[in-house]
Amino acid sequence: MSRIHGAMIGVLGLMSVVPLSLAAQRRVPDQTAIDAYYATVGQAFPVSSDEVGILAEWPLQPDEIVVVLFIAGAAGASPDAVASLRSSGASWASILRTYSVGAAALRIPFPEGTLLGPLEETYRTFSATPRSYWGSIDLSDRVVIALVNIRILARQVGVTVSRVLRTWDGEGGFVLVHERITR
Repeated sequence: MSRIHGAMIGVLGLMSVVPLSLAAQRRVPDQTAIDAYYATVGQAFPVSSDEVGILAEWPLQPDEIVVVLFIAGAAGASPDAVASLRSSGASWASILRTYSVGAAALRIPFPEGTLLGPLEETYRTFSATPRSYWGSIDLSDRVVIALVNIRILARQVGVTVSRVLRTWDGEGGFVLVHERITR
């Protein structure tokens, strides 16, 4: 056997044991974890579990359902209307503008000294922008999803916003964060 052939066999063997990417190592939530997350989210808003189930049928990520309910509640709009806009491709920033829900409604007053990690840049923008202009801040989809989930999960589970942020730290979805903080 040539050295090249032997090396190729060794690499192929190693590839079958070691995942090729971090994405391959991420845990995907099972249906039980998703259902538990939906139950917690449903308790945060005046909607039935049936309504949460209907929203879950929209082509949205599970951790976007809470954003739909948050915006609908803040704007006095139908959750289905918000979900429809999102599923048609609208960004969360655009949907927030459509329903006149400003970034100030999403901003969380983290305790002094909290390491903001993936939210650091967003909070620098808040600090550098006069409060009266916070409505002009365009938040990324990821930041909108994070801020709403951190706020709602902390309140519903009874933990600090700092703990939810630390548990998430920019990695993975909030269904898994919910699972970790409720263990």
